[in-house]
Amino acid sequence: MGMSVRQDLSPLQRRKRAAILTGAEEVFLRRGYGLTTMDEVAAAAGVGKQTVYRHFASKEALFENLIASMCADGALVESPRGTSGRAPQEELRELGWVLTRNLTSANSLRLYRAIVADAERRPELGRLFYDNGPKLVRSLAAQILQTVFDEPKAALRAATFISLVLGDAHLELTLGYHVTGKKARFAEQINEAVEAALRD
Repeated sequence: MGMSVRQDLSPLQRRKRAAILTGAEEVFLRRGYGLTTMDEVAAAAGVGKQTVYRHFASKEALFENLIASMCADGALVESPRGTSGRAPQEELRELGWVLTRNLTSANSLRLYRAIVADAERRPELGRLFYDNGPKLVRSLAAQILQTVFDEPKAALRAATFISLVLGDAHLELTLGYHVTGKKARFAEQINEAVEAALRD
């Protein structure tokens, strides 16, 4: 899909590309994929529409790049999990908090809603988000759990761990509910997720 930043871009081109992605984030997350136009993105970025098209061939390509960029901004690790020598409980708890911080920010929730709204027409956008977000996190949890269980059991426990970390609180936030005592609720869910993942 050609989403990585090309190395041959000049500093000015890189700045314009970054401005376009910032403008795209503002417009797509406010209006959704279907209602967003490239004219609006160009205006929000402070560049001409042709400049947007020089960097991104289509609205779909721009949205794909935005998803990849936002997922990269919320990158969960610098190095593989399960290799630090720390207790798996500690690593899982840390991963749970990083996950909830990333997925419950206002922009992450808006991005998720925008992708779900267009999932039937553009399932490839959902796959892109899944591969750069939930699938990656599950893989990180599995790496930690492989220090305790064999690979199949670690993979199953990792999927359960993610579901329990997010729980009802994430669903409520996604649906626009005000979640009272959000931090305490996620702390409870993370503790339960860690216990369940490591239970014999």
